[in-house]
Amino acid sequence: MTLSSHGLAIVALLATSVLVRVLPVFVRLRLSDTARSLLERVLPMAVFLNFAIYIALTEIRTAPVAAIAAIAVVGIITLSTRLGLLLTTLAGTVVYVLTQMAAQA
Repeated sequence: MTLSSHGLAIVALLATSVLVRVLPVFVRLRLSDTARSLLERVLPMAVFLNFAIYIALTEIRTAPVAAIAAIAVVGIITLSTRLGLLLTTLAGTVVYVLTQMAAQA
């Protein structure tokens, strides 16, 4: 069985998420405060950012205009308002879909 690049990315993110979030619940490691901070805050953020960048690049390759418009709207909303994650995601999704529909019409 061969995995596509999407499949490999999903497997890598799953393995990293299990190592960062699930394994520490079952295995108690004696770590310094610095190491604990890295495991609890920095590593999960790095995994999230890598995942977000991978998704953004994949969408930009597939539908560049719609993806860039949606990412720009989400960025503007995030930096200029205090809307929650759900409403920001909804706004980005609506912009993406409407831009794709306009481009195909």
